[in-house]
Amino acid sequence: MRTKNTLIMAFAAVLLAVAVYFLEIRGVEEHAEVERVANRLLSFESESVTGLNIKTADASISLQRIDSTWRITAPLDLEANESAVDNIVNRLQTTDYDRLIAETPDDLGRFGLADPEVEVTIELDDGSAHSLALGDGTPVGSNLFVRHGEGKAVYTTAAGLEDAVNKSLFDLRNRSIMAFDEQEVTRLELTTANLEASMQRQPALSDGIARWKLDDPIEARADADAIGAYLTQLRNDEALAYPSESIEDEDLSIYGLDTPQLTVRIWTNDDSTIGLEIGNESEEPAGYYARRIGSGAVFVVPTALFDEAPDSITALRNRTVAEFARDRVNGIQVEIGEKAVRLTKDGIDWKIVSPRFLEGDTSTVSSLLTATLAMKAADFASATASATRFGFSTPYARVVFNLEPLPSQDMSTDQPAETITMLIGNETQIEPTESGPAVEGDDIEEPKSTAGRYITLENEPTVYVVASDDFSDITVDLFALRSKTLVSFARSDVSRIEVSDGARTYTLTKDEENNWNLSGPIAATNLTKVVDDMLWSLNYLRMEGIAAEPEGNDTANLASFGLDAPAMSVRAFAGEGDVAHVSIGSEVPAEELEEIPAFAPKAQTYGAVDGTPGIFRLDAKLRDALQAIFDELS
Repeated sequence: MRTKNTLIMAFAAVLLAVAVYFLEIRGVEEHAEVERVANRLLSFESESVTGLNIKTADASISLQRIDSTWRITAPLDLEANESAVDNIVNRLQTTDYDRLIAETPDDLGRFGLADPEVEVTIELDDGSAHSLALGDGTPVGSNLFVRHGEGKAVYTTAAGLEDAVNKSLFDLRNRSIMAFDEQEVTRLELTTANLEASMQRQPALSDGIARWKLDDPIEARADADAIGAYLTQLRNDEALAYPSESIEDEDLSIYGLDTPQLTVRIWTNDDSTIGLEIGNESEEPAGYYARRIGSGAVFVVPTALFDEAPDSITALRNRTVAEFARDRVNGIQVEIGEKAVRLTKDGIDWKIVSPRFLEGDTSTVSSLLTATLAMKAADFASATASATRFGFSTPYARVVFNLEPLPSQDMSTDQPAETITMLIGNETQIEPTESGPAVEGDDIEEPKSTAGRYITLENEPTVYVVASDDFSDITVDLFALRSKTLVSFARSDVSRIEVSDGARTYTLTKDEENNWNLSGPIAATNLTKVVDDMLWSLNYLRMEGIAAEPEGNDTANLASFGLDAPAMSVRAFAGEGDVAHVSIGSEVPAEELEEIPAFAPKAQTYGAVDGTPGIFRLDAKLRDALQAIFDELS
């Protein structure tokens, strides 16, 4: 019975809450909305507006909405700035009055409404019209006197309304310099006093790489980034002023448009063409005079639109030597002189398959691909690829990239080569670029030329001049490309270790608490720290260099490296099998380490690893870690 009463009371509480919401809270909200709408100066829906007229002391501007697009119809027939007009309509629709000052004032002049500063009229699709006249600002507060059309009643509203609707023809017109969709552009022509260039967008492929091609005055790959950036500038920049709305041909010379400094022509997918001519420099506002080809209006464009336009074939050429999607690469071959290394991709790893099977160094291969795709020409050779002149008949290096076919290839368009071959030829010198004027008193160092080489791609006529530093990560040898890791294992799996100092072998085992103890030839404990330190040095042991790597049935002279009777050795076991067996020989002489990289360890030993043919230079840290164990045992 008590449960039933509780449920009845809970249900009643819910009903009460619903009643309070609808009768009190929602009622208050609805009342506030009705009051707010009632305070609107104009009552209309923005979608129903078909016309807008703005009359000021300086001008009278009429606009019409035609097929959802605004257009200026007076004083000139012009495309309108859609967002600017929509902002005015939205502001008029949402503007409330603050107070009713007078219903029938004796003198409208007291409020600046006898001859108002601004009159704005909206026309609706039902044929009706609504007007507002804007007068003076109120003596106190940030308000404005307004009245409806020809009505007498005077209201106050926020003074910001005047700034929102008092717009000039310049404010309301579409000031776009060139209107087009960048993705629809198929062809671009640029003409200056020193340049006549034509380029075409190449068919889009599924690798996502934008491609443009110069076809006049030379045939070469064009710089898609530079072209895209300039098209964006042409589309986004706006006119700064309109010194003439309609100019006669005989007056073009006033603005330097009889012989323009720059002419731009753009073709789009529907074969339509738009053009722009840029003439003399304008002082106020700062920029250049311009006009659209076929239009009489002269306007001023920003200075950068002319100054940053590509002004030479070199500026338009693609300086990127090789373009491909790196995830398409499934094979690489690097040939330097008579030595060649060939790699294939295996999942996310790389395998060396020639001159012998080895694990590849994924990091080095990644750096090679990054350097290849980032490599840009410092200059272009003036002639087309010549095998003899540029050293391509017997190149310094030859790098081949095998690419997987593009998914869902459209066979109606030319596909990029499935093999890209890069030839690195003779050495050359790259002259320094001109620097800015020297500042008096500065200690200026004379710019120097830098070393470079000629590079080309097979079946492409272009010869690139590339700084040697830019391809140092590409022309790498077998040692750089092979994995340097000699030993790797899961440290937690290692349960037994054998270490030898050349005279005696010690066996260490790990107990259930992960402590390392000596179990042979004598028993001892408390070796955990030194053994763990040694395992850190042993796991992922890397070669620092190769001292000897016999081929075929040849053997190395172990005595030369102190490995005929190793000074130390370590063998790690996981279960019954070993996961590492390393022998340490003599220390590498200092003279052999004179040319090592700065980041390489300065102390190294010779060593050998079971299962990996060869004698390697190893970081001496492993030797030192083993010595710490022997010191502890002694």
